[in-house]
Amino acid sequence: MCGECKRRFTTYERLGPIDIKVVKRGDRASEPFDHGKLLASMTRVAAGRPLDADTLARVARHIEAELLDRGQSSVPSWDIADRVLARLEDLDAVAYNRYAADYLDENGRLRTAPRTADSGHPNPPQLGLFGDEGD
Repeated sequence: MCGECKRRFTTYERLGPIDIKVVKRGDRASEPFDHGKLLASMTRVAAGRPLDADTLARVARHIEAELLDRGQSSVPSWDIADRVLARLEDLDAVAYNRYAADYLDENGRLRTAPRTADSGHPNPPQLGLFGDEGD
């Protein structure tokens, strides 16, 4: 255990399991934070890109440490997505765009509500070709 930060490290010099709940989009459910899931999502979007596994693992560890440092028992999923996007933007534009496709809306803002086929509208408006809202 670290005498300064009071965290427990494994023999792999990685933080031990953390007790943070991730609140999914739209506050519909929560689940324990999963380092492996975070790393797998970044690995998926970085497939075929010049990002090595060590770099992605380091980014995942930094995000995990930031969440711990906040001292909160729960974190919204969009907060994690925002942190991943900030890192990927600096590392690789293609990986960033792949990840952003799941988390950003048409205006480049993080989605905080779940994506559904009918998001409150019977037929969501289609974006117009010339900037006019769907006709």
